[in-house]
Order: sequence, then C-alpha cells, then structure tokens
Amino acid sequence: MIERLAEIYAEFERQGAEDPLLETLRFADLVSGGALRRADLSILGEEPDLAEIVRQRTEGRPLEYILGVAPFLGELLECSEGALIPREETELLTLTCLGFLEQQAEAGVKAPKIIELGTGSGNIAVLLALKTGNSEIYASDISEEAVGVAASNVERCGVADRVTLLCGDMFEPFRGKGLEGTTDIVVCNPPYIPSTSVDKLDSQIIDHEPRVALDAGAYGMDIFRRLITGAPEFLRPGGMLAFEIGAGQEKIVARLFRKAGDAYGPVEQIDDGTEIRVLTVIRT
Repeated sequence: MIERLAEIYAEFERQGAEDPLLETLRFADLVSGGALRRADLSILGEEPDLAEIVRQRTEGRPLEYILGVAPFLGELLECSEGALIPREETELLTLTCLGFLEQQAEAGVKAPKIIELGTGSGNIAVLLALKTGNSEIYASDISEEAVGVAASNVERCGVADRVTLLCGDMFEPFRGKGLEGTTDIVVCNPPYIPSTSVDKLDSQIIDHEPRVALDAGAYGMDIFRRLITGAPEFLRPGGMLAFEIGAGQEKIVARLFRKAGDAYGPVEQIDDGTEIRVLTVIRT
C-alpha cells in the first residue's frame, strides 16, 4: 500500500497537481475509510520535537524505533532496538495459526497450548492471545532485551494471564513445563538470512535491528534444522508446526523434512500472492 501511494504521489506530481502531497494524503484517507483523520498523534507526545524526529529519520534510523511503536494486525505495539521490528509479511504466519486454531475449536479443543520460539517484540504471541481469548501461550527468545520488549507488549495489551515469557535457546526454556507431547502449535519466525548476506541488507536494517534476529548461519538453515528436529518432542499428534521462510528456501527446507522421517505429514506451502512465505506441517 505504501509503495502504491508513492506511485500515486508521483502521478499527481507528473500531472502538475498544485499540492501532490496533500492530494495523496486525501486519497489515502478516502480509500482507508478515513483512517488518516482518525490517527492518534498522541504517541508523539504533547510537544513533539519534529525536527529531531526528522533528523533521526534522515540519518537512517527506522521510524518505528524513533516513535517507539509499530503496527501489527491492527494493534499498535511497543517497538525498540532490542527486538526486530514487526513486519506486515509476518501477519500471514499469525493468520495461518489463527485459522488452525479455529479448526481446532470446531473439533472441540477448548484451551490450546502454543509455543512460540524467537518471539522478538512478542507480536505473534500477543496477537494470538488477543484473537483467541482461551489459548495458553509460551513464548521465548534468546535475547533478554527482546523478552523485555515482549513483556511490555504483553502488559500493554492485557494478556499477561495467558502469555508466559521465557528466555533461552530454542526449545530449552520449555522443557519440564508439561508441554512435551501436549502442544497444539509450535510457531516461529526465525532468522533465515545467510551470514554472508546479512551485511548486504539495507543500512537502516543492519545498523539498527538486532543481528541475532536476522543471521541464520552459513547457509541460512541453522534454525530450520533445529526447529524441525526439536518440534516433535512438544507437538501432540495432530498439532501443527508453522514457520516463516525466506524467498526460494522452500525446497531446501523440504529436504530437512524428508530427513525427519515419519514425524510429520505433508508440507503445506502458503504464499502471500507473490512468493511462498509460510510452511506448515502436521505432527503424525
């Protein structure tokens, strides 16, 4: 949507509109059902230092970190350098989990258990809690800073009674909590960028966002391998493993599933209209 608005602005400018920016903003407000006019500017503070905001942005700092918030599935969440910025493409992973939970509810599952690895700012865990109302969610991250950001969002959204936050590597924090063999969903938005490619990312990403949330090792497969081999210990039969992948990684990840033998059923690939973004499998 943002890229399309840039195109609209360019067209207003090309055709000589008196104020192409104002025309573009009016256009965006209309097609969004008046969302711009209802925007809450109180997050800027009573007397925002607009010059400082613009200065930091022109120096490459992401706007989400400058303002301290980021949207995710309609919720405005706290955002800081301790965790990766929640991204629109990850909404597909969250919606995939919600769709599975709806199916489980129809099948009589009343209080599903969910494990999220690498929670970052807690956006997936928080939204799953908000959208279901009856789920029991355990979310972890290897970064204490990220867990701190997630804790703020859990409190901010009032879901502390159903989201338990832990700090540690992969599945280790979940052991001994009664989750082995009883979990309905294991979900993860892992780092999937090969180490050699991380430094080629846009400077506003690599200079500000945590590298640990981006770097997936020499071939970008480290976390996928550990995720696929570790999840069966926790998933109940019929439970789902769901995770996000990078562009073109579906074939190599499929090989990892084949090595897992009969632990899983067929892999389902879910695209966002342009490329495959999410893989899901059911525990056999």
